[in-house]
Amino acid sequence: MKKAYFSKRVYKIDLPREMVDALSETIETFNQAKRFAFQTIVREKRWNRKLYPDSLHLVLKRKYQLNDYYANSAAREAKALFTGLMTLQKLYEKQTQEKLKKLKKKLKQERTKLTNLRKIKHSCVKGALTFPKNTRFAKHNNLISLSRKKDTLIWLNEYLFEHQYLDVQMKRVQAKIGHLTHRQSRLTQKLSSDQTHIPSAVFGSKKLFRSQFTIREFVRNHDKWKTLFSRARNKQLILSGRKDAKHGNFVFQYAPETKELWMTTSSGKTLMFSAVTFPYGQEMIEEVIMIQLQCKNKKKHGKPIAWSVEDHGEYYIVKCLVDMPKNPHTNYSTSDGVIGVDCNLEHFAWANVTEDGNYKGSGSLRFSIMGKSTGQIT
Repeated sequence: MKKAYFSKRVYKIDLPREMVDALSETIETFNQAKRFAFQTIVREKRWNRKLYPDSLHLVLKRKYQLNDYYANSAAREAKALFTGLMTLQKLYEKQTQEKLKKLKKKLKQERTKLTNLRKIKHSCVKGALTFPKNTRFAKHNNLISLSRKKDTLIWLNEYLFEHQYLDVQMKRVQAKIGHLTHRQSRLTQKLSSDQTHIPSAVFGSKKLFRSQFTIREFVRNHDKWKTLFSRARNKQLILSGRKDAKHGNFVFQYAPETKELWMTTSSGKTLMFSAVTFPYGQEMIEEVIMIQLQCKNKKKHGKPIAWSVEDHGEYYIVKCLVDMPKNPHTNYSTSDGVIGVDCNLEHFAWANVTEDGNYKGSGSLRFSIMGKSTGQIT
């Protein structure tokens, strides 16, 4: 299973200006290539034809002057995003089908209820009031009663029963059937769209894109929005590893002894991050790298190590993504849903979701720490 380990902050003020500029240029070029690759994949799928005679990898190399490692990572990221969107759309399609199934059942119940009310109304108009089987209505002389779960409704004569209950309930049920029918029509349209539409994505988030028209500050100062949107679109650089590489990656090389991270930019420059440490997982990363360095037959037994650099404005965050063996004592199945637990100082919070990620319930288990020692609390 993949695990990502986060480094401590690497502040730009501690790095040479030339290094920051070179890294920013590399991140921007990589993200431009990734967006172009994703757009190409979506268009080819929608138009059902190839846009270029060469492979996407070669097109990216030629268009953005990238080497094999950067072009391959950009293409893989774009393909992974598109695959995720298609999988998500299939999940939405499945959920819509389940909603339609439940809605049809609800419509059938409401229509049956309306039919029974109409039968009672028809018998009341004829002057011989009768009730269908399996209903809770009863007639005692001139009194008419309806037994409910917590109370009983009583009408003194048929006229009051007809106008105070039957007419009101028939209008209410008819309105409910109309709402359910409209919802059924909308869900049917959504299902048809999910089955035929090829999804796309907005890099930088839809919310930020729409804010150029909805937030007054950005409407008045569009250049400010452009800066924020460009920063959001060009935030992360992630390069996949190669198992035949000496350090598990041909672009990034981490030295466990000196805690230095060496990186080769898309233009061929070599950059060095000093004192890159990982507060959680430092030993695991060093162990994986040492195993890779000592591996003699890397093509057969080597392990790829992916690296990522995220730009957070004033500082960078470096991530190391490695393959770790699964814990045999941990249950990774989500077929029956998932329960998440958050441990806090004064309570444990829990949440329950289905196998599709739909919310089922949540709560908390509170306890007092007053008068307890540190050992008793932990």
